[in-house]
Amino acid sequence: MRVRWGTPPVVVLGLAAIYLLAGKLGLLLAFVHASATAVWPPTGIALAAFLLLGYRVWPGIFLGAFLVNLTTAGSVATTLGIATGNTLEGLAGAYLVNRFAHGAHAFDRPQDVFKFAVLAGLASTTVSPFFGVTSLALGGYADWAEYGRIWLTWWLGDAGGALIVAPVLLLWGQDPRAHWTLAQVKEVGLLLVTLLLVGLAVFGGVLPITIETYALGFLCIPILLWTAFRFGPRETATATLLLSGIAIWGTLSGFGPFARETQNESLLLLQAFMGVTAIMALALAAGVTEQRRAEAALTREAANTRAILDMALDAVIGMDEHGVITNWNPRAEVIFGWTAGEAVGEKLSEVVIPPQYREAHIRGLRHFLATGQGPVLNRRIEITALRRDGTEFPVELSILPLKVGASYRFNAFVADITERKRAEETNARLAAIVDSSEDAIIGKTLEGIVVSWNRGAERIFRYTAEEVLGQPITALIPPDRSDEEPKVIERLRRGEHIEHFDTMRRRKDGEEIAVSLTISPIKDEAGTIIGISKIARDISERQRAKEELERLVRDLMDALAQVKTMKGLLPICSSCKKIRSDENYWKNIETYIEEHSEASFTHGICPDCVQKLYGYQPKIEGKR
Repeated sequence: MRVRWGTPPVVVLGLAAIYLLAGKLGLLLAFVHASATAVWPPTGIALAAFLLLGYRVWPGIFLGAFLVNLTTAGSVATTLGIATGNTLEGLAGAYLVNRFAHGAHAFDRPQDVFKFAVLAGLASTTVSPFFGVTSLALGGYADWAEYGRIWLTWWLGDAGGALIVAPVLLLWGQDPRAHWTLAQVKEVGLLLVTLLLVGLAVFGGVLPITIETYALGFLCIPILLWTAFRFGPRETATATLLLSGIAIWGTLSGFGPFARETQNESLLLLQAFMGVTAIMALALAAGVTEQRRAEAALTREAANTRAILDMALDAVIGMDEHGVITNWNPRAEVIFGWTAGEAVGEKLSEVVIPPQYREAHIRGLRHFLATGQGPVLNRRIEITALRRDGTEFPVELSILPLKVGASYRFNAFVADITERKRAEETNARLAAIVDSSEDAIIGKTLEGIVVSWNRGAERIFRYTAEEVLGQPITALIPPDRSDEEPKVIERLRRGEHIEHFDTMRRRKDGEEIAVSLTISPIKDEAGTIIGISKIARDISERQRAKEELERLVRDLMDALAQVKTMKGLLPICSSCKKIRSDENYWKNIETYIEEHSEASFTHGICPDCVQKLYGYQPKIEGKR
């Protein structure tokens, strides 16, 4: 763990100085041995330092412990043994708390408070007295006969430091600011005055001596309970420390319920009482704080749930076991037309359920309350609902039962699926049109994999849908036209539509047929091309008809060319001089020639006809 305050040398030296000062104060109360005291705050300082700053600050603890013990009875060797024990004790306690009690956050939950008490207050504090008393006894500075008495005093002093001093440092170290309101500041002042008065009454010798012999220590507990319930672990730990200071002063003065014949015995009893009281108060404070956090979380969750329900796209309707509406979100107001004030308190069957379903709804509710089973619960169903104006519309409904105590509550989630139904009908019609189309309508991915295949495609290409779905479209493309597909895809990526692209495709039996393709990109809602749609029309017959027409035109042009040059024999009547056509019609020679040649006629009369018709010969210029 990285040191978080200042540079390591500053932290180490500062920590050593604090440890030395606290140790000197603690050793002022060393009655059983110069190095053993029932009040040892440095244990709490070391434990808090390791939990807040990390294990790297151990040199500061070791240096402080070495200096404070160097000035007491013993040698350098015994001092090194004692300092080693003090340092290892803090490291062991911090490790156990970090491993099993959430470290510096051990006072957030009651179970972690008790783990802290056992691991840091009782278990790890055995390390220092073992090293210390053993070192002194081996060095000849402690009597082996007094080993147990010195060890107990040493251990209780360390335990008191871990249970009373460490929580205050940990909690204020994590959150040094007091977030109190003005009313809380006043309450804190009243609490401090009360704590001082109770401390003086129990430990200050202000009461008659006959009363002081009673178990008045329990009068301290209500003050700590007050602090735990009204504030939290940080303030409770602080109140415990202040009360402990008053109690130590009063007990050493010979007052209070723990005063005994010797001061060391008095301090041992006091430390045991204060240690147990501190843990109980901290556990209670942690429990109260945890409950407040849980209540705040529930409040936030309820607010979030309410906000979610208010913003939900579906209608959310609450109903009790009598069928009465208890909740009606804004979406329900929009869907059904009833405001929440109008709907809440009314029978659900009379507000949203069409008349033909009401009796079944009532029977189903009774059946569920009697048996705990309902056919429409915990699943989605499609049904019709009733708007305020009396119109029915399709909805998707799901009803979830919730048992609250001895009764049930029901939450119904209703989605208006009118538009979806219309879309489904439209899609069904489109699908029917596609499926019944004479043209092949094919959908494929950009990679050329077939994803849809209608009956027209089956008829034209002779493949069934099962045979081509999931297969490459290249099976339909003749080898000599394999370069068409990449070019088509490239044009589609540019946003082009390809219409009436005539090409050749191959059937299942290998026969090539002429087709006309209309190709379009398929896009998603964002406009991204995700596939390709192809419409293929079989134009084989049209192609053959075109070729036949072209052949006939060529033949006609050849025949016309022959007629216009008047080649061959022309059948002509020897009497009327009419010409017979290819259709066996007899036409005037003038008409026939105009129809079958590029010649035109002008009219005149010959001399023979003049003589025949008019009986004279016309005069011809140049003759006499």
